[in-house]
Amino acid sequence: MKPFLIILSMLATTGLHAQSFGVEGSVSIEGSVINGWNQPKSAVPVVINLKDRETTVASAEVIIGNQQVAYQLDDLDGDTHADELVFLVDLAAKESKKFKVTLSSQPQQQSFEAKVYADMMLDDRKSKHPLITSLEAPGDSYLYNDLYHHGAAFENELVAYRIYFDQRQNIDIFGKKLRRLELADTHFYTTPEQMQQDYGNDVLWAGNSVGCGSFKGWNGTAPANIEPVGIRGQRIIAAGPLRTIVEVKDMGWMGKYNMTQRYTLYAGHRECEVSISFDRPLADDTFCTGVQKIGPTNSTVKAEGWVHNDGVAASWGSDYPEMGKKEQFPPETVGLAVYVPTEYIKDITTDELNYLFLIGAAGQQRLHYYVSFCADKENEGYHSANEWFKSLDTWKEGIDHPAVVKYNDRP
Repeated sequence: MKPFLIILSMLATTGLHAQSFGVEGSVSIEGSVINGWNQPKSAVPVVINLKDRETTVASAEVIIGNQQVAYQLDDLDGDTHADELVFLVDLAAKESKKFKVTLSSQPQQQSFEAKVYADMMLDDRKSKHPLITSLEAPGDSYLYNDLYHHGAAFENELVAYRIYFDQRQNIDIFGKKLRRLELADTHFYTTPEQMQQDYGNDVLWAGNSVGCGSFKGWNGTAPANIEPVGIRGQRIIAAGPLRTIVEVKDMGWMGKYNMTQRYTLYAGHRECEVSISFDRPLADDTFCTGVQKIGPTNSTVKAEGWVHNDGVAASWGSDYPEMGKKEQFPPETVGLAVYVPTEYIKDITTDELNYLFLIGAAGQQRLHYYVSFCADKENEGYHSANEWFKSLDTWKEGIDHPAVVKYNDRP
């Protein structure tokens, strides 16, 4: 596998003008990242809102202690101006680290190791599979088979996900044996030759279930797909070196809402944050998410799972990831998990296929939750239902105890 490098020269040709940078064309931000939890936290994302700072940024330098670290500039709204800067920091239990960020209006060529990857590809008739960054279409168009891996895909060294470009908008998963980036080589469709080289592969058949934390409507008795919509779209907002952000847009859902979903994956994290926003405050609508019941297909693996009022649903089991290629892809054993903050939970339930949360946010325009998974095939991972389920208590508690960022120029 070839190493990936991201060259950060963002916004270099957009004709930007410095704002509030002073005579040297730069401004410094100093502060601390504080882990108040009694456990260590790794790859803690520090996200600085650049719009808040009323600056135009083309490059930066990030120093933690005496060491320069990698950073990422992201244009979230597509106007070619950086809206956020992000860097990652490791913290011991109860540890605090100081940082200094110098923002510059001048572009600079800087190379950082890519720790994440994302792409969308067209499945064209000449099999060139050109990369694209966004796609929109009328809601009744069927473009699922016109995208090479059926929608945007993204990964870090631990896990990979993809989002279907259709009314299901299912979250599908790709399990890895080794900790490395692989999608640029496999594009979610691992060949037998690559399998022999210890590449990972698609490890879940979602079918008509919620898969691994897919966001759905609720028809009163069962999950409902995201339809009808006026326009459906996907966009890769960020693709590294430290995080990926994939956006899914559904305009005119049920003739009622314009909805935007963002899926954010950081290097070093299994979980993907799902953030959902609407163009107006929600009524007393009910949606749902959860995890599917897996198997049983392989009699040596017991299918287990549950959904709890504390906000965690989880499952463990084995099933064929490719129903039409059972000889090529035997059953895979995986663990799935979803954590929904309790403020959004209206009820919990199960059906033949799923462990489910019924969720809502009446009067609000946003809600969020987290999805995670493991594959038994991982060399460094979880290899039993007991190990996987036990890890989720610490996972939830870590999310509930985020690191705190304090800036020196703000109280």
